[in-house]
Amino acid sequence: MSKKQQKTKPTIEPISNQHNAENAAINTSVELKRSNDWLYYIGLAVVLILIYIIRKNFLNIPFERDEGSYMYSGKSILDGALPFKDIGSQRLDGVFYAYALLVKIFGYTVSSMQMGFILLNLGSTIMLFFLMRKLVNPFIGLATAVFFAINSMNPFACGFTIQSEQIVTFLISGGFLTLVYYFDQRKIWLLILSGILFSCAFEVKQTSAFYGMLAGLILIIKDLIEDRKNLKRILFSIFIFSMAVIIPVLIDLLVVYQRGVWADFKLWFFDVRKQYSSIFGIKEGIENFKGYFYGIYLDYEYFWIIAFIGTISIFFTKLPLWKKILISGSSVAGFLTTVPGYHFYGHYFIMWIPAIAITAASFIYSVMDFIERKSMNKLLAIGVSFALLLIPVFYHMNKLNEYYFSPDQEAIIRKVYSTNPFNESKVVADKLNTLMKKEDKLAVLGTEIEMYVYTNKVAPSRFAGCGALLEFPIKESKQWQQEFMHDIEKAAPKYLVFYNNPFSWMVNPKAENLIMPWFNIFVKEHYDLIGFADMLPGGCNYVWKPDPVLYNVGPKGKLQIFTFERKP
Repeated sequence: MSKKQQKTKPTIEPISNQHNAENAAINTSVELKRSNDWLYYIGLAVVLILIYIIRKNFLNIPFERDEGSYMYSGKSILDGALPFKDIGSQRLDGVFYAYALLVKIFGYTVSSMQMGFILLNLGSTIMLFFLMRKLVNPFIGLATAVFFAINSMNPFACGFTIQSEQIVTFLISGGFLTLVYYFDQRKIWLLILSGILFSCAFEVKQTSAFYGMLAGLILIIKDLIEDRKNLKRILFSIFIFSMAVIIPVLIDLLVVYQRGVWADFKLWFFDVRKQYSSIFGIKEGIENFKGYFYGIYLDYEYFWIIAFIGTISIFFTKLPLWKKILISGSSVAGFLTTVPGYHFYGHYFIMWIPAIAITAASFIYSVMDFIERKSMNKLLAIGVSFALLLIPVFYHMNKLNEYYFSPDQEAIIRKVYSTNPFNESKVVADKLNTLMKKEDKLAVLGTEIEMYVYTNKVAPSRFAGCGALLEFPIKESKQWQQEFMHDIEKAAPKYLVFYNNPFSWMVNPKAENLIMPWFNIFVKEHYDLIGFADMLPGGCNYVWKPDPVLYNVGPKGKLQIFTFERKP
């Protein structure tokens, strides 16, 4: 320890009497003996093994477009692309660097990236276990791990995906864990690490700021409760935490400026983001919430109900006030992460799930505490608590046994994403991989960037998801469409994939559509149709050259994926 650290240490040491008082408050007769911790570690190991067994069944499930976009962008970063200039984004570029790191570590395939996210989920589960073990007791830590493991696989919350919210969950779990350990040990590096983790979460997805604000609030409340008179220590802790959150963001913005893409950053992060966030009003947002939350709530009712109850019931326990606020506030912060923009897409709820696991487990603690205080029967309290945990979990796992252990991936994708062409994209890509040579170029017309991942090809234009060029009637839209069309003409790719699907073309009626008229002429002059995927109510019909159906009959449905090959 340096001299500087030695000098500052006394100003942040907890006062022993206050520390002992808090320990006495949480050391209720309900708290299970720490000597039996090894039993809970075994339980945690079982949960982790179960997570792996379940999630490995989804190693090769097709990506949706966001997953493909993030993974492709991460690979592009490794290849030298510049965020905001080469990769359009309404978010800070931390999300792309995060995926670049994951691609670098795990590889550029569907299964390798899924494995990386399995490890992230395992890490989140472990940290939540230790967080609630520290805040309450080992049993509640284990209950939290169980609830998180189950709810983070919710199909309508896109639990089987590699969405960026999974990364945020990992970071905020670590942020709260290190903050709680800082309270116990008062080591500055833990406080700094906590701030950095919340900062990284903000870099990946800005709505995670609500969790960071909760952490800052808890830091203030905890210090005020411990020592109201030591204003210097309180201000010092707040300053250190704030700097740990702010400085990484400032460094990132400085790098953006030095790379000469500040104007691109302002355009995407402020102008385009503003339009994206203003698509829906409160009324539409309420309808969106009801629509998406219904699927998420369905089959997971028990966990959500006890989580909502636990958010309130925790205040009737003997836990210190700051812990009650942290537990209850996490649910409020988690909900708020889903609100901005009023879109309420399923994967937004992933960031709420750690808080749901925490408050659901806290409900069980509330029951434990109530029973023992009223009956003074510790064994009864423990027995009821195990029943509240195990019986519903076993019932739920049995009810969704097929989804967890023998999933029909195609049916799951269709159920969650309706007629989005995600299953079909993987099939078409697999066929293209048998046709294309290493030097052949591919262009995708639509927003299905996952096609470039499946085929390991680089888009001929920086607008890899060209369908998004029609999403907003901004002044740059016309210029960007012209740039995209020029890039395709110049690259003259051997293969074109065109999506006749409104989900893949985010067409705003107010946006001038230059791509469609151009494409009809361009493909007629330079390309031959070699196959199509005809999405029908009963399934998809794949037709490839030389099948006579390709030209003589044609598709029968309303949604297709057309594949073209350049004329000799």
